[in-house]
Amino acid sequence: MTKNKSLFVVGLVFASFLIAASSRAANIGHTDYLSMNRPTALPGVVLAPGNYVFEVMEGHADLVRVSDRATRRVLYMGFTDIIRRPDAITNPLKLGEVPNGAAAPIQAWFPTDSRNGLEFRHR
Repeated sequence: MTKNKSLFVVGLVFASFLIAASSRAANIGHTDYLSMNRPTALPGVVLAPGNYVFEVMEGHADLVRVSDRATRRVLYMGFTDIIRRPDAITNPLKLGEVPNGAAAPIQAWFPTDSRNGLEFRHR
């Protein structure tokens, strides 16, 4: 009887890990192809005007990779904070204010068809 209880407990623990992993995966698989018409900035990198791929990394709902669309060269990879998507959002990127001519910081990305957004950690 003790062996059956132990197996039951192990099964419950395993099931709880599966449920936690599936709930964390809410943003997984999101990819957006975005065009920039002016310089923008992510933590540690300035993106020139051009075409980019924004991706949520598999297994990490808060890890974002940004690549050049033509070359697929990774330009940025970093952890983000998951935030609620505003109801009236029309642009997939939220840009911060900056003096004229400087690169505007990308504060958040709101993946297409997602209820959440990903806020970049500019520090």
